[in-house]
Amino acid sequence: MTAKQTTAQPLRPEPSSGNSHSSPQPDGADELAIVREEQALLDRVRDHLATVKPSRPPPTEDYEAQMISLRDQIAASRLEDVPALVQQMERIAGVAARRAEVVTEPVDPRSPYFGHLRLRERDKQDRDVLIGRTTHVDAKAGVRIVDWRHAPVSQLYYRYEEGAEYEETFGDREVEGKVLARRTVTIEDGELYRIAAPQGVFVRVEGGYRRLDSRAVVLAGGQGKAVRPEDMRGALGTGASFAAKEDRHLPEIAALLDPRQFELISRPDAGIVVIQGGAGSGKTTIGVHRMAFLAFNNRSRFSADKMLVIVGSPALRAYISEVLPALGIGEVQVETFAEWARAARTRAFPWLEVPVEENTPSAVTRYKTHPALLRLLEERAAAYGQDLTTRKDSRGILWFWADLLTDKESIEKAFIAANDPEFGLDKVRQAWRWCAERCPAVLDRDPGDRAERKAALADEPIADEPEEERLGADDRPIEEDERALLDPEDDALLLRAYQVIKGDLKKGKQPYVFEHLFVDEAQDLAPLDLAVLLGVVSKQKSVTLAGDTAQRLFMDSGFRDWSRVLEDLGLDSVNIEPLRIAYRSTREVLAVARDILGPLADPTPPLAPRTGAPVEHHHFPSQGAAVAFLADSIRPLFTREPRATLAILARHPEQADAYYEALKMAEIPSLRRVRAFDFLFRPGVDVTEIRQVKGLEYDYVVLVDVNHSTYPADDESRHLLHIGATRAAHQLWVVSTAKPSPLVPAWLLNA
Repeated sequence: MTAKQTTAQPLRPEPSSGNSHSSPQPDGADELAIVREEQALLDRVRDHLATVKPSRPPPTEDYEAQMISLRDQIAASRLEDVPALVQQMERIAGVAARRAEVVTEPVDPRSPYFGHLRLRERDKQDRDVLIGRTTHVDAKAGVRIVDWRHAPVSQLYYRYEEGAEYEETFGDREVEGKVLARRTVTIEDGELYRIAAPQGVFVRVEGGYRRLDSRAVVLAGGQGKAVRPEDMRGALGTGASFAAKEDRHLPEIAALLDPRQFELISRPDAGIVVIQGGAGSGKTTIGVHRMAFLAFNNRSRFSADKMLVIVGSPALRAYISEVLPALGIGEVQVETFAEWARAARTRAFPWLEVPVEENTPSAVTRYKTHPALLRLLEERAAAYGQDLTTRKDSRGILWFWADLLTDKESIEKAFIAANDPEFGLDKVRQAWRWCAERCPAVLDRDPGDRAERKAALADEPIADEPEEERLGADDRPIEEDERALLDPEDDALLLRAYQVIKGDLKKGKQPYVFEHLFVDEAQDLAPLDLAVLLGVVSKQKSVTLAGDTAQRLFMDSGFRDWSRVLEDLGLDSVNIEPLRIAYRSTREVLAVARDILGPLADPTPPLAPRTGAPVEHHHFPSQGAAVAFLADSIRPLFTREPRATLAILARHPEQADAYYEALKMAEIPSLRRVRAFDFLFRPGVDVTEIRQVKGLEYDYVVLVDVNHSTYPADDESRHLLHIGATRAAHQLWVVSTAKPSPLVPAWLLNA
């Protein structure tokens, strides 16, 4: 664990007297007593564990062998069989996890515990309770190790400080007493390396222990650094309404903007503005204020119902929706692309009642969002639209979509021409097979054309089809054909085909057209998605596209860099406007974030005008020890800074759940588990996954379980850790609970 260095000399403990039950020394007494006590206690526990025979867990099924078998089946199976196999793996993993919960694992002597309580209860002898990852109690030997997640007594460790009196109910038993000692220890490979106590932090160094002041590691000074929706208040102009103001200057907002940001906001009301900016450079600020500027100068054209905002997540949608009313444009539609495209596709194809696949294979997503398929779609759709013999209504467009995705020869030619080394013909053919299986089943869901098609194939007159003979692809009953599913990417494919063949999308009987479009986090959209969005903008093409290629969340979306995407969209002449100044995070945070990106980082580093607290890496032998440390840091933080915002960010939901439940047990105030982008944007602690906080910011950020197994050295892990780190406006901690991720800079590990 890192900490600020002091000039204190190493403390050399004398050999232990064996008495591990003495009370903690008062201030000014021999501080080495704490080190001697903990060393003696560890020696006693290790000696005892050496005499314990390993327990044999009850026989269980070989879940690991089943998981390996399913993994091999997935590797060799067809794409259409993968979702079912993945679901089976998830079921087996769940069963194995539940069985594992009832099996008591033996205590690991290399790291038997991480917390130490000494308790005094009425009419009972003082006792030491050790908090670890599993339970082992031997009253005769005086060894009591309890599981931090399940044992009721572990609540005392997380809720009470040393010297506090407690009163709790454990089952049917009322318990009262006093915490005589509460310490957190780091034990690795059977050796005691660190002791954290109210009297100080003792760290093992060569020749003894070094005492650090207990305030050396602290979250502090960040309250209010992160921008919240209410901080964006103020309309462009000083009057109560835009129309009433004659002098069109920006006194409230201009004070918050640098010249480069103001230049982009005040661009002409026609043309496309593409903004590439790193985390915290003001991309979202520019986008929303440009809309307000346009509305201010031409309210009749840029009314709220004629502007559209597309964002990367429901969290950012909620955030921007709170900002817009303060800018006088509160009725503007703000949607994620998936939400917007689903609604638009439903309006264009109201009769197409087909469920959407939830587990689309990555190869299929890449196939359907690839620029090669977009080019093929637009070429063929243009020819289809000119052909007088083709059907141009929505049913004809669905047939076009199915033919496009299943024309193997044309597909292979298009992808060969694209020459994408990351998506070879083997993957193309896998995705093609998926589509060839499903597209006919989707076509059979069209009730208007089914009898017509069967009659045409048989060269017979159209006849009424008996209900019991409603058979579709491969003569399967239509209502029971599980292959009749759309992939999420099909919404954009169908909409783009509609635009090229039929023209403007419609809302009711009116063209569905906007005067201004703002797309935030554009790097997470495919060129296909952007083509659809550009197709709903009026001819003047007043558009703001903002994104950061370093913050990509989806590796298979077809977005590589701005230059290639603009080329795919036929916008080669559009300039990319870089933002170099990063206002959110400090220099210290940005240095770590840039190192995490490694080869993916922009050659030109951002400029950070602010400095702040050093970034710290803290290593613990388990989640339980990490939670104890965090709880001890969070409580005093919110006592000092009650309006601070803190995010505890994990990669996976299961990790976030574990930290939330433990911090809840520790009674951390204003603690929230954000599971589905349901942010409140209020002071307190949000525990969630990195993917959910894209576009948001906090005063403090703690990245948890930054371990090798969670964040290996791949591009997706680099992007995720970079996103997580750059949510911090003031201070960042990186916490590992196993072998640290290789993406954590070596200088940070060794600080």
